[in-house]
Amino acid sequence: MLSKPPASQSPSIPQSSRPASPTKGVSGLPNSYYRDVFPDVRMATAKAFPNDIMMETAKGGKTMKAGGFQIWELELLENPEVKRKATVAQLYFLDYYFQTLGYLHARKERRAKFDKDTAARDLKPTEHAKEFKSYCGRERVLLRRRRTKLRVDQFHIIAQVGQGGYGEVFLARKQETGEVCALKKMRKRTLFKMDEIRHVLVERDILTATKTPWLVRLLYAFQDPQYVYLAMEYVPGGDFRTLLNNSGVLKEEHARFYISEMFAAVNELHKLGYIHRDLKPENFLVDSTGHVKLTDFGLATGALNPKLIESLKVKLDKVKDNQIVHRSTIERRSIYRSIRNEDARYADSIVGSPDYMAPEVLRGKPYNHSVDYWSLGCILFEFLAGFPPFSGSTPEETWTNLKNWSTVLRRPEYDKPEDLVFNLTDVAWDAVTCLIAHSTTRYSSIGQVSAHSFFTGVNWDDLRAVNAPFVPALDSEIDTGYYDDFTSLEDMAKYAEVKEKQRNVDAVKEKEEPFGRGVWVGFTFGKNGPGRQTGLAGGGGYDDGALATIFLGVEMVFFDSDLFCYPLEPHVNIPCIPPSNYRVCASQLIMSC
Repeated sequence: MLSKPPASQSPSIPQSSRPASPTKGVSGLPNSYYRDVFPDVRMATAKAFPNDIMMETAKGGKTMKAGGFQIWELELLENPEVKRKATVAQLYFLDYYFQTLGYLHARKERRAKFDKDTAARDLKPTEHAKEFKSYCGRERVLLRRRRTKLRVDQFHIIAQVGQGGYGEVFLARKQETGEVCALKKMRKRTLFKMDEIRHVLVERDILTATKTPWLVRLLYAFQDPQYVYLAMEYVPGGDFRTLLNNSGVLKEEHARFYISEMFAAVNELHKLGYIHRDLKPENFLVDSTGHVKLTDFGLATGALNPKLIESLKVKLDKVKDNQIVHRSTIERRSIYRSIRNEDARYADSIVGSPDYMAPEVLRGKPYNHSVDYWSLGCILFEFLAGFPPFSGSTPEETWTNLKNWSTVLRRPEYDKPEDLVFNLTDVAWDAVTCLIAHSTTRYSSIGQVSAHSFFTGVNWDDLRAVNAPFVPALDSEIDTGYYDDFTSLEDMAKYAEVKEKQRNVDAVKEKEEPFGRGVWVGFTFGKNGPGRQTGLAGGGGYDDGALATIFLGVEMVFFDSDLFCYPLEPHVNIPCIPPSNYRVCASQLIMSC
């Protein structure tokens, strides 16, 4: 407790400058009298230390441990899990402050609109008080929504639209906002014992980072004790496999249209620093306007699972002595169509579809972004020929063809007059061979692709402005007509292999090591609140969650209370908030825009 010093020690202070009642208790900051009398008042607990305790991080520049780091500390800093958690911590605070600033800005706008509206109507005091009470009630509802954690029961399940080995996908509607989404549900225990957690986290990170129309956008990511959920935008036109199954072979101009959009989508993924490695027609969805979106980023991470790499290498080694089965173009196309008719979803049961994967990935060799261009070359071949370039009548034959890909790859040839239209032009075949090629000569950039004569006339700067050859005929925003009907026994028969995989996964022994909650740190994305189409009366709503994605991959630094943002990686093109727009102060957040 501070006591007033003796009069003999008191400095000479003019009477006029002294407060009228200096003996009254002081609330808040010290007044001028105490600052003059006690210029160096400190916490008593700080006296035990020889040097004053200062916040070094408050000073300009970086802080570094004296004497550098020890070897084990450097190894810990290079650990990918540590790096990810550090980034997650950064993004948490970025998201927190951005959400808070967005809420404050929207609240000020709602209050200004309320004041303007009530002033224009010249309300009586009693009427104004009544409407203000109603306005405050709406604000309280909004605050309660912001504090509520996302739960699966906040989504109304409309229908199932997908089935995989590790979970299901449902068409759902968020009850509060009316948002329609594709809700992917996955069991935590299954992902843990199958070493798939990293793949799910990478998919979540890619979906969060994207703001391009070429990649499926993430609306929410949340979890409960048993499951993790990804709520993504619903793409109602189905996947491209369904379109191919119905069309068979595409005309060259249509193939050019779709493969150009697929290159644009994959290029957006490469800009984020990721390689897909498992591209196939099933990974591309058709939106309501007929344009393409890329999805399913489970394998798009820094390194493939060692178990998967070993399994692929073993399958290649098993067929090293097999003889190539030479078949005519007509025979290969007929075999592939019969396989597709028997099991339209057979690729869904395979993690890493060998028909479209580059040889260096299958062999576990070093590779770069061009492996995705190999996959797109195989897809272009299938567009024009009606079957993938290395497909066989059995899995063993397919692996044999992949092992000897340079010998098996042949230009499709049709002799019958009615089939001559399916023969590839010289330009189209040259484009295929520039993509399905050895890694040293294969195209590896969008610039090389766009410069090829096959793509002459393609407006790469505005691909989505061109009318699509096929536009889905939709009855409503929740139309599921282009997806399988999971209430139909006939459609469910297509998922026999997927169901078998699920049974095999369930039979896998649980891991002995404990399942830690920390592995899912940073998974949650998006918050409750008014959606982009719903706002409170008396003020516009704001996009609570979607706007925050612009901060992904951005580092925040505080200097003199200014908020600076810059990308973590030079190849990531992320819009940043100018320093003049936001300011963080000690006791309050002020939006100065």
